[in-house]
Amino acid sequence: MARDDMHVIMYTILKYLYECLKSGIDPDPLKFSAEALGINERYWTAIVADLANRGYIRGVVVVHKPSGDVVQVVNPSVTIEGVEFMMENSMMQKALDFVKEAKSAIPFV
Repeated sequence: MARDDMHVIMYTILKYLYECLKSGIDPDPLKFSAEALGINERYWTAIVADLANRGYIRGVVVVHKPSGDVVQVVNPSVTIEGVEFMMENSMMQKALDFVKEAKSAIPFV
């Protein structure tokens, strides 16, 4: 599994939002931006839109345009469904294992 694998990115975003929720702090969208995650904007938009469409995160507005989706992040947070997905999905477990190994490459995890 690579650092830019979709499941690693999903896990990283969900974990960050969950940690913010548990700590009672507002998430900083810049900490899970495409740039912060080291991926291109189109890939990031697809991942965040998918997380929102599946109900794993809220506070994200997905605007569908002919030229492609646009994501607006407004007060993001993880949902209980997102936490359960992060903790119970086998691919999320593989992503967790990868993140543990690569923790120095993703400083906010």
